[in-house]
Amino acid sequence: MDNNQNMENQNNQFSQSGQYTQYSQNTANDPYAQNTQYTQYPYGSSYDQYTAGNQYGGANIGSPIIETGNRPLGILGAALGAIAGGVVWTIIGCLGFISGWIAVLIFFMARFGYKLLGKVQDTFGNVISIIFGLIVIFPATWAAYAYSVWKALNDVVSIGHFKYIDVVMDLAFYMERHELWGNFAANLAMGYGFTILVAVCYLIGNRKSR
Repeated sequence: MDNNQNMENQNNQFSQSGQYTQYSQNTANDPYAQNTQYTQYPYGSSYDQYTAGNQYGGANIGSPIIETGNRPLGILGAALGAIAGGVVWTIIGCLGFISGWIAVLIFFMARFGYKLLGKVQDTFGNVISIIFGLIVIFPATWAAYAYSVWKALNDVVSIGHFKYIDVVMDLAFYMERHELWGNFAANLAMGYGFTILVAVCYLIGNRKSR
């Protein structure tokens, strides 16, 4: 009896001291303590429903944020990046050099443009970068060959007589006449081969790393 009475007196003293009352007030004002959905989340229920009903899940914390990006702007960025790489291909070709590694540069510049404007890098971005890289190589090679023919015509025939834009338009005739198609096709094949090889290796490596 004495022990029970002593325990009862201690409980009365604890409640009268205000400590228990203060704890109750703190938990009443604490939104984290009020939120019982964290402890009542049922096994096997929908995660989306849980986070949608959780005042701390949807827009604040507790739910993953998936970046979707802007695909149309990403496509534009990939096109601009590929064009910039094509300009590099043309400049190197005008200097008399053709390198397959420039085709690799075109692919990565297209990827960079897609990520820069699209704000995301996904499988679609990689595929569209490959497509733009392959497309750009042809006009870039055409422009480089047109410069070489234009320069040769002005050096041999008449300085300043031929305009570059005219040679670009009539390049098929000049390549047929001077038998340049074979060399032109070989450079195209090299560019396409490097682009496809590096792109495939990159995609396979990227998939394995996930």
